Amino acid sequence: MLLVGTIVAFGILIGCVLHQIPLGYALLGCWLIFSLIARRELTWRQILQFSWRGAKTSWGVIKTLLLIGATIGIWMASGTIATIVYDACLLINPHYFIPIVFLVCAAVSFVIGTSFGTVSVVGLPLMLIAKSGAINLDMVAGAIIAGIYFGDRCSPLSSSASLVATLSMTNLFRNIKNMFKTSWVALLVSVGGYFILGNLHPLNHLNRSLLTTLRASFHISWLMLVPAAIILILSVFRRPISESILVSIVSALLIGVFSQHTALITLLTSLLLGFNPGPHQLIQGGGMISMVNPLSVVFLSCAIAGIFDHLDSFKQLQTRLAHPEGSPAKRFGITVFASLVTAGIGCNQSVAIIMTNTLVKRNYPDQRDELAMGLENTAVLLAPVIPWNIAVFVPIAILGTSFTGYLPYAFYLYLVPIFYGCWQLLRSKQRTIVQKRNIR
Repeated sequence: MLLVGTIVAFGILIGCVLHQIPLGYALLGCWLIFSLIARRELTWRQILQFSWRGAKTSWGVIKTLLLIGATIGIWMASGTIATIVYDACLLINPHYFIPIVFLVCAAVSFVIGTSFGTVSVVGLPLMLIAKSGAINLDMVAGAIIAGIYFGDRCSPLSSSASLVATLSMTNLFRNIKNMFKTSWVALLVSVGGYFILGNLHPLNHLNRSLLTTLRASFHISWLMLVPAAIILILSVFRRPISESILVSIVSALLIGVFSQHTALITLLTSLLLGFNPGPHQLIQGGGMISMVNPLSVVFLSCAIAGIFDHLDSFKQLQTRLAHPEGSPAKRFGITVFASLVTAGIGCNQSVAIIMTNTLVKRNYPDQRDELAMGLENTAVLLAPVIPWNIAVFVPIAILGTSFTGYLPYAFYLYLVPIFYGCWQLLRSKQRTIVQKRNIR
């Protein structure tokens, strides 16, 4: 029944993504499906209790998403986004726009260790430039998504890297070293791919009228960059992202009032309802209200995960996937399968990491470093290839592009698992050859 329910749930989610139906409705249906399946083992009271426990784990993410929405709105109103876009337009070579997008997002995400923070600080301004320059937005979105998850995977400040180290009981910095070892080929190939895309599909033009419009609408100066710099600097000093965002919001309010001379009521409204200067304006949107749909996805996905944690059928799946004597390739294949399923059902990167670890850790007896690499090269990177997973749903919602169009161009996300899988297959073949020689 669990398998049937999972297939039906995937069908509902895929249908909603393809038909652009709010995912909250789909996940509500999925919660009902898994609740009916759980009813064979649990009472309705238990189902509601476990759902609520799971949903409560989403409060931290919900708080961060509301702060990100508010940050985008106030940055737009205070001129921070406009200044970043203006300065970037002056510096960017149109033929290298796509590789620059990937490399900038990768560098910033490695420094601050958060994908959501990176897409807000540099991803959105780069996308605004793309929208003004008549370029394929899906290509740019793919480069942004791949770049922000470079750092999310291997930054010392990344919460996902810390979570993997904790679950696998390994050393974070040894994991980071191993992550670079297992991904440098994929990184080089990705950069090469983006250079090819950049030459085949350059930024058609840097809209000079955009620069004129920005200067007419905003006061452009280095001071406007302070709110963004605050997030970068505080992240380097390992301050919580929520704390960094709050300080950034306060600085943007002050800049908006005293430098942009924007009415305080306009700035406060932008925190809640977003920045709306008028129709056909490139810089507009954000606000807490822009995060309503992502919030429903986070809340309901965690509620579903809460049910799964108490299902005997889920524990039976863990037993079926246990192959501690399997080859490296088989172990990795099982880890890929588990991460895709958990990322699809849990709709959350952290949930996917935790559930995948629960399902496959028996396959890595006394191989903690390999377990850590298995999780980093699957659950962390494959979560954002699931369009309804919060790992990509929120960034795409911020960027305002297609929820599926980015997939072919997010090279790094799937090249790392592919190359690592090939390496595991080679190891398996070498082990087989050695075993045959020993038998002889």
